[in-house]
Amino acid sequence: MFEKIAGKENFIKLITFLLIASIGILAISILTDSSDSRKQIIDMDGGSEEQLCSALSNIKGVGEVEVLVKHDTEGNVSGVIVIAEGGSNPITANKLTQGVSTLYNIPVSNVIVFEKEQEE
Repeated sequence: MFEKIAGKENFIKLITFLLIASIGILAISILTDSSDSRKQIIDMDGGSEEQLCSALSNIKGVGEVEVLVKHDTEGNVSGVIVIAEGGSNPITANKLTQGVSTLYNIPVSNVIVFEKEQEE
């Protein structure tokens, strides 16, 4: 009879331990993850996407600019999409591609420029 009681007690202890461990792992996961799982997009010298947009829009013929910056698992920039009013002009698109490629030290093949749709 004592063997059955000891077996039940061990089983209850095991279940209690697993429950506490699960709650602990869940708490750690929640506390170490950001709420939206996105990283702050900041390059090595502290610049941001807004600063990149501002700089690129000052290039002659570019106009209004939006950028999307993709990072690899180490946080390095791996690709950039530039959407600019002057993006359909090949000379302007080349300037944008060269500028972004140089800034982030990525191949020009990792930068793509699109023309921004004109708002009416």
